[in-house]
Amino acid sequence: MMWSSKVLAVLFGLIVACFGTTVFAGVLDNHPDAYSGWTGTSPFNDGAGLSGTVDYAVFTAADFNSNFPGLGYVPTDALVYAYQVINSGTHNVLAATAAVVNPASGIGQFDIGDIAAFNMVLSGGMATWDFTGIAPSNSSWALAYSSPNTPTFGPSLTISGSSALALVPTPSTIPIPEPTTLCIALAIAVLVSTFRFGR
Repeated sequence: MMWSSKVLAVLFGLIVACFGTTVFAGVLDNHPDAYSGWTGTSPFNDGAGLSGTVDYAVFTAADFNSNFPGLGYVPTDALVYAYQVINSGTHNVLAATAAVVNPASGIGQFDIGDIAAFNMVLSGGMATWDFTGIAPSNSSWALAYSSPNTPTFGPSLTISGSSALALVPTPSTIPIPEPTTLCIALAIAVLVSTFRFGR
């Protein structure tokens, strides 16, 4: 039996209405100014009521400053790594911790959500934001730190110290190319392609 898209949409709406599931659309997820497409969302669930998503985006410092001026975070390096925890479970979120094994500085947060962290520490390869409690159907402020290195998917963001993990970008071992380096690389690529195909 084939169901039409209208019937499926009505069924989905009824399920959402009956079970009270909230669908969030965060500011960071699919942000058009994210560095090289590094933006998205990642689910977490410990199987015991702690669940939700972490929206993420990486920005150049210039793009960050033009998109989020005056919201409480000032970049300290070339790239800004930003995460926002959105709680759709039944338990409060008390902390978010990211393993940051490569260069990072300037841990902080900016006001695009519901609950601000009361404590933030970047030390020993860990970035930690502590909360008095992000209640169900609420979100954190955006959590941020800066780095001179390009992103990779690496260690996950741990939520409230449990087994609830969300895969997010973290600085890699590769520094962001300087504009001069990019220009030289582009010039070499043009010369090589001209030499190979211009004969």
